[in-house]
Amino acid sequence: MDVVLTAVEVRVLGSLLEKERTVPATYPLTMKALVAACNQSSSRDPLMDVSEAEVDAAVEGLKAHKLVRKVLATTGTRATKYRQVAQEALTVDDAQRAVLTVLLLRGPQTPQELRTRAERLHPFGDAEVVRETLVDMAGWGDPLVAELPRRRGQRDTRWAHRLAGEPSEPEVAEPTSVAPVPPTGPAVPAPDPVLHGELVALVGTWVGPGDGHYPTIAGFSYAEQIEVTPVPGKPLLAYRSVTSAADDGRGLHAESGFFRLTGDGGVELVVAAGPGIVEACAGIVERTATGVGVELASEAVAGTPSAKVVTATERSYRVEGDVLTYDVSMAAVGHPVAHHLRATLRRR
Repeated sequence: MDVVLTAVEVRVLGSLLEKERTVPATYPLTMKALVAACNQSSSRDPLMDVSEAEVDAAVEGLKAHKLVRKVLATTGTRATKYRQVAQEALTVDDAQRAVLTVLLLRGPQTPQELRTRAERLHPFGDAEVVRETLVDMAGWGDPLVAELPRRRGQRDTRWAHRLAGEPSEPEVAEPTSVAPVPPTGPAVPAPDPVLHGELVALVGTWVGPGDGHYPTIAGFSYAEQIEVTPVPGKPLLAYRSVTSAADDGRGLHAESGFFRLTGDGGVELVVAAGPGIVEACAGIVERTATGVGVELASEAVAGTPSAKVVTATERSYRVEGDVLTYDVSMAAVGHPVAHHLRATLRRR
């Protein structure tokens, strides 16, 4: 394509496309909100820490490509805001726009991954509908996407956008996942690679710090222990999490449930929390360049009569060696989906 964007320009454009759909009440975005969207720790790959100056330069580059416009401050307003005009410039419909947005924000992905991650932007009936959309976009005279060669150990091919030049994906070595055995207590059952697949990377006892925030509460810090153990003979991993306050050690939260591998990269999580909330989530598990990632979004959330009202959740887990990082977002008490928890734990 004639347009060749930088990595920061790609992130800025993807963030504007996403936020127009997910937070329309606060769109167009101020510079501060746009920087936060670029640097958020959920639904982004790779994670970035870009400055306001870098985002401002990227906006200028996107303006030159006629993909972004400034909304100048008017009487009664203080801040200049920014909006995307790429949908018109690139002549994409809503389905094509959703696929492009997720590719901009998260890099090369399979049709199933795109279907799961684009749910809040545009509903796709199944992965085959996403594939048809990609094939259509790849067949244009100036194609927006390209199919990448299948990687070793990959069930499906990945697709990438072409707004940053011709995409490529290097071969990734097969990672080795070894399930640890706790130093004390009963032995942990050995995982079965056939039954548990990529979920094997989650097996172990994980400990470390985390931070929480939400629009309705003050920010807080906590310590957490997560235990994940395979269920012999079943494609299940038992999951248990307990957290305590970082300042005085008082108990904060406890939840438990099961991860279940469903085939073709699919994974489900059913989890019940002490405060009376139950989540049924579905998503994908995949190998990344440095480890394994699990992405989940709630299919249903239910609560007891005394529980606070939670209507949706999103969970993201990443394992790189002996480090487990996760992010949790939720829609609760009348607020749209917003980031809630993040922790970095180490295998014990």
